[in-house]
Amino acid sequence: MGTSTPGTPSRGRPPRGFTLVELAVVLFVLGLVLWVALPRLSRMGEPDRDTVFRALSAGSEAAYDLSLFEKRESRLVLHPSAGTYEFVQPDRPAEEKHPLAFGSRLTVTGVRIEGVDRPLDIPTEIRFLPGGRVTSARIFFRDDGGGSTPSQWTLRLSTFDGSMKILEGTVQEDG
Repeated sequence: MGTSTPGTPSRGRPPRGFTLVELAVVLFVLGLVLWVALPRLSRMGEPDRDTVFRALSAGSEAAYDLSLFEKRESRLVLHPSAGTYEFVQPDRPAEEKHPLAFGSRLTVTGVRIEGVDRPLDIPTEIRFLPGGRVTSARIFFRDDGGGSTPSQWTLRLSTFDGSMKILEGTVQEDG
């Protein structure tokens, strides 16, 4: 008498639902997860600093090899204000150009070619001349991602083999 069978609600108690406090806690936790995850999700697919530096180094070495072995000029064209770069061959002007982005976290803060600072509002060319001659160059970056304070980086182009050395900080001169 007063016992209920499984699956049937007991008398006098309506089926229990969620309280307003429980719903508020769930919504708060979901909001917290989205607040943390959305900035990271918005950067997915964007190159990070190491990816950009590896691509620049590989492209530089390929441009050097082309200038040394095939005796053809190549150029690294930097567009600091647009945040892009590309490797081009002047003897092939009809070739389709594919500028690559530095990403939203990397900013070019300076370009120095043969000891002369270049303006950042115009494209700058670093030349790989036939016979393996390379223009002396440094590219300075600020990385705004990943840390509490932005980090500074320098890419130094080797005139001997076209490789790029990655240096932490803004390295103006060797020594």
